[in-house]
Amino acid sequence: MERRISIRERLPRDAVWVLGLAMGALMVHWMITGQVPFGSDCHAYWLAWRGPMYTVGPSTADAYLYSPLFAQALWPLAQVPWPVFAGLVFALDAVLLAWLLRPLGWAWSVPLWLAGLPEVVAGNVDILLALVALVGLRRPLAWALPALTKVTPTLGPLWFLIRREWRQLAIAVVGTLVVALPSLVLAPALWRAWFHFLLAHAGESQIALGLHLSPPLLVRLPIGLALLAWGAVRDRRWTIPVAMLVCTPVLWHGSFTVLAALPRMRQPAATRPQEAEEPSPTVC
Repeated sequence: MERRISIRERLPRDAVWVLGLAMGALMVHWMITGQVPFGSDCHAYWLAWRGPMYTVGPSTADAYLYSPLFAQALWPLAQVPWPVFAGLVFALDAVLLAWLLRPLGWAWSVPLWLAGLPEVVAGNVDILLALVALVGLRRPLAWALPALTKVTPTLGPLWFLIRREWRQLAIAVVGTLVVALPSLVLAPALWRAWFHFLLAHAGESQIALGLHLSPPLLVRLPIGLALLAWGAVRDRRWTIPVAMLVCTPVLWHGSFTVLAALPRMRQPAATRPQEAEEPSPTVC
């Protein structure tokens, strides 16, 4: 006999469905009216080599904000026509988000996927950052992605430092430097421009798209770092994606897809992707 679902269990699920359907409808409306064009974020990645980089600040259409290496890595793919590029990014984000949410079951994962549509349609890197949060403790080099894009959510090295996991810390830090070194040698002027750009526009991260009441990064950053430090000491893996969200430089609706790492973090250790069966080290 099938167990009846109580009101206490049904209300949160129904609320998520309302949120998901509302966000899906709102996303369609934004696209029809042109408020959020298809691929609004990844269009900047496609355009990066078609004009000067680092000339406009955050919250500006087609502003390229990431490292030269990220643009260089995408250069071969950016040679295809824009609709093809946007379609590939859309497909990657859509499939990856569905995979991350799958452990929740369709009753939860479908509405949460719909709630993540702004990120899927925009083509930002937040869903990839959710994957980094999931696998980054076992594959420390994955932290090169946030380090070379959004920068401030690169919290894995701090986790390793607090827990005295020196090997993982070295892989994350030295590995990122090794990955970036060829790009730095080939395009030092672009790297200098990026560093100057980050310094010049650091204060503009308080302009949150769609979340105008959110605190600026200077307020959120110490909160996120404190949460991560507590999680590292207590071995609370869930604090990693939550702290990454808090430390995101520019918050918008799609930023919350970083939390899509949480469902697979709840799985038993033996079934997590890239997860070893060895016990966690003790924090002294």
